[in-house]
Amino acid sequence: MKYLILFLPFLFLSLSCKKSTEDTFDELRKNASVFRSAIFCHENPSLLATRKDACDAVLQESIASIETILNRQLDLVMSKVIVPKQVGEEIELFLRIKTDLGIRYLEIWKQSVILE
Repeated sequence: MKYLILFLPFLFLSLSCKKSTEDTFDELRKNASVFRSAIFCHENPSLLATRKDACDAVLQESIASIETILNRQLDLVMSKVIVPKQVGEEIELFLRIKTDLGIRYLEIWKQSVILE
């Protein structure tokens, strides 16, 4: 019985503790792609209050990555750029979520890239 009483508070704390959005964002920045981090910023507007500069940096890095891939296609003229499937899917999701960027890049992306 004594051990049960000691174990219950630990169990309660471990079940009720949840990562904050800031911690999740930091983890994404370390371990995930810039596109996933940018999507996370877009889906969590409260994060902009505390991490606006970091979210802006991730957004700019995402745009730069897309433009780099599309510029490679310009160098190839008649052929398409081959992009790993997972990266391509993350970019397409990012462009669908960020509609202002999707308007600018999504059609060009679909015409210029092959996912493998």
